[in-house]
Amino acid sequence: MKYFTALFPPQHVVDELKAVLDRTHDLEWTKPEKWHITLCFHGETADEGRFAALEGHEVPQLRLKDFGDFRGRILWAGIDGDLNQLARAAGADDNWRAHLTVAYGYRGQPMPAFESSPWQPSEAVLVSSADGVYTPVARVGLRTSARR
Repeated sequence: MKYFTALFPPQHVVDELKAVLDRTHDLEWTKPEKWHITLCFHGETADEGRFAALEGHEVPQLRLKDFGDFRGRILWAGIDGDLNQLARAAGADDNWRAHLTVAYGYRGQPMPAFESSPWQPSEAVLVSSADGVYTPVARVGLRTSARR
């Protein structure tokens, strides 16, 4: 079992992303119900104290925006909104980059321009992952920033 801290997009944003993805591409698509932004990987044990300390941290308005890839194989939706401070508080390392993984086996297929509706996450979720099953372990409330 492994643990991670995540932000999950609201259903309307999931629906917008699903609508723009061209599922005719021969890729290993991730399941929309698992779509999330990983703030921090914890490994085999969760740092529950550090997770609990996220309570009340401010989170900015976010959007999913456009697509990119890691190592030319992992397709992701980009994140428009600065999550660096929250990710560092969660325990992310210097290599952390905000993204939402949508597929594996990506080989440079063209993707459309995309920008979702804005949202502000109201909670961070500590998740356990075992055999591809994600189970929420704990939740903490986040403070939304004033809209600009």
